[in-house]
This record gives sequence, C-alpha cells and structure tokens, in this order.
Amino acid sequence: MVFGIFLMTAMVPTIIGVNEASKGTRDHEEHRRKSARQQRCHISVQCMPLNGSEQQRLAIHNAKMYVTKSTNSRLVPLNGCFYQHPDFPPGNTSGFVTITGETPPTLRWVYLDLHTHELRWGGKQDSEGNICGPFDWTQDEEHITLEGWEGWLAVRVDNEKIPEELGVESGQELWRLYFDQNDDGADLSQDAEVLEVTIKRTVAES
Repeated sequence: MVFGIFLMTAMVPTIIGVNEASKGTRDHEEHRRKSARQQRCHISVQCMPLNGSEQQRLAIHNAKMYVTKSTNSRLVPLNGCFYQHPDFPPGNTSGFVTITGETPPTLRWVYLDLHTHELRWGGKQDSEGNICGPFDWTQDEEHITLEGWEGWLAVRVDNEKIPEELGVESGQELWRLYFDQNDDGADLSQDAEVLEVTIKRTVAES
C-alpha cells in the first residue's frame, strides 16, 4: 500500500509536465494553422486523375484562377485567404476573401451562387442569400474544400466574345469554376463541357 502511494506521488509531476508539454504543442500548432490560413494565396486548378480528354486536361491542368468584375475588365489573379465570416461562430476562418482588381483594390467575399452554383465574388450585399462557406482545406493543407468536400467543376466558356473582351490571348481557353453542391452535376446543361477538378493553394508573394 505504501509503495502504491509513493508511486502515484512520484508520477504526478511527470503527468503534469507531459500535459503542459502537450498543451504547448497544441497551442503552437493552433497558432501555426491560424497564421497559415490567413496567408494570402493564389489558386491553381488541377484535373482529377483520368478525367476528360488529353486536350481538355492540357487546357485546364495547373491553370491559374482569375477574378474579373465585368466582361469589359481585365483578369486579375485571385489573391485571397480564409477569413472570419459573420455567418459562422466567433473566431472562425470559414469564409474566403480575395483582393480584387478594382481601383483601389478592395477586399471582397468569395461565395457560391445559390442558383447557378458558380463561384463568384462581391460585397456583403452580393453574398447575402448565397453560400459563403464553410471553406476549409484538406488534411494536407494544400487544397480547398467547400462544405466539407472537393466538389469543384471547371466549365468551358463557349462564348468566343468573352475571352476576347477579357484580353485572353488567342488560342487560350477560358473556363469558369462551379461547385457540385448536391453531387448531381450542378444543374449544368448536358451540352456543357465539364471537368472535375481540385483547387490548390499557393502562397502569394508579399
């Protein structure tokens, strides 16, 4: 009995020390994750394995994602990060924002259009009533998810005038990003040229 009490007494400081070390590790990791999520990033689109024709894959794979205000403006690389959104609990980073090509450059919300399932950006009023998150990253912290999964679709713009108006070089294709929220093809036309894709974060240069 005495031995048992002595053993427990000796173990208590060790257990406390281990717990404090574990807490310190968790706090450090939480700080690292928070800082990483707040880093501005560009986004590139990658094809899912064995998805689409070789020509389609060459057009899409590692393509950079751009944002534009209207069809008479030039494309600007998406330059954004995870951000606290008022629709989610305090302290969250479930929203996503991007710096736009407006004059002056402005921080805007990235959101999913509830009706068209297209990923868009805009001010608070534009995003209201649409899907503003939760945005997150995959376990390896490399790819972006929405509502817990990677249901991204790239849809080719078949209107030849739009790439020209946006200053896209001749021979390059323009694709829009959609999200298959209900895993039913995002209500896209059967004639639409669609590829399943993932979107990858790349830390933006400061």
